[in-house]
Amino acid sequence: MGLREEVSALLRQGHEKALADLVASDRRALRPLMGRLWDPDADVRARAAGAIGLAAEHHTALGIEIIRRLMWALNDESATNGVYGIPALGAIGRRNPRLFEPFVGPLASMAWDDGLRLELMGALAAVAEADPSLVAPHMERLAQYVDGSNPEETGAMNRLAGLARGGTTHDG
Repeated sequence: MGLREEVSALLRQGHEKALADLVASDRRALRPLMGRLWDPDADVRARAAGAIGLAAEHHTALGIEIIRRLMWALNDESATNGVYGIPALGAIGRRNPRLFEPFVGPLASMAWDDGLRLELMGALAAVAEADPSLVAPHMERLAQYVDGSNPEETGAMNRLAGLARGGTTHDG
């Protein structure tokens, strides 16, 4: 079985420990993981995002390249649907907040986009769980874009605000 098939099988079967061991030991596993961010199965996408965060923690130089590629995918000029990469950005920020620090502001600045806002707030919440001080300076900017009539957005913003203040939340 090739690496691509092995990664896909581990993602589909939910073998997170084996996947963690693989990404820690073999940086080449990142390529097939990146492709799975656009998988039709939401569980596979979520597992891939988490594994990418772990890969960035173990392979820092590669982590910076991953962040740059995913941020580019969010740029309209890239002609890709970058929304599926946002959870991976959050996973990287949770695992290695200092690595992700220069990208928090640019990520927060994209909250004007209605199609990205909820995912962005989720990723920023992941970063805030690891280091609230990275997200706190951006809360005012984020708040100006939240649709107060949308309960999902206001809930996500309230959760994020609590985390950015250094609190914890137990709601999804």
